[in-house]
Amino acid sequence: VVVPFLVFYFLNDFEKLKKAAWYITPRRYRNEGVHLIKDIDQSLGGYIRGQLFVGAILGAAAMLALWLVGMPYPILLGLVIAITDIIPYFGPILGAIPVVLIALTISWKMVWITVGIMLVLQFIEGNILGPFIVGRNLHIHPVFIIFSLLLGGELAGVPGMILAVPIFSVIKVIVIHIREHRLRHPIDKSE
Repeated sequence: VVVPFLVFYFLNDFEKLKKAAWYITPRRYRNEGVHLIKDIDQSLGGYIRGQLFVGAILGAAAMLALWLVGMPYPILLGLVIAITDIIPYFGPILGAIPVVLIALTISWKMVWITVGIMLVLQFIEGNILGPFIVGRNLHIHPVFIIFSLLLGGELAGVPGMILAVPIFSVIKVIVIHIREHRLRHPIDKSE
């Protein structure tokens, strides 16, 4: 309930927040902070682009599969699947609901066929397309994507799985920046 209000105020006062962050950051870290924020923005943008691309591929595959088995409205259902797939983990379930409901109006055989198609597509998306495409956009190996999803699920359940990959990508960017900062400015051990 509170999140929409917070988002509104953050967006409304974004310039003021940027100025405040600039002034509370020590001068020697300001340029590094700007580069860090730009890299985090680029990383999260890559995540979002990857999710959109995976959704588009999944929607196209669903359109084709549903058309091949004779489901009515395959284009509309494929678009619904593509759009809902943007929502991690719940999206594919939401996208499958209208497919199964329409299949119920045809026959039980069509229900089982569409459920099978949805399960196969979800398996391909979750284990092949998602880790490969999103990992490639984030420059993270698919194995690390899968491990971050498993860790997020263990630590925080479904919300942890939803936030696992974006948090992992932000941590990766921060670690790279810290490492590069330490190489440029080594710690003087004589102090």
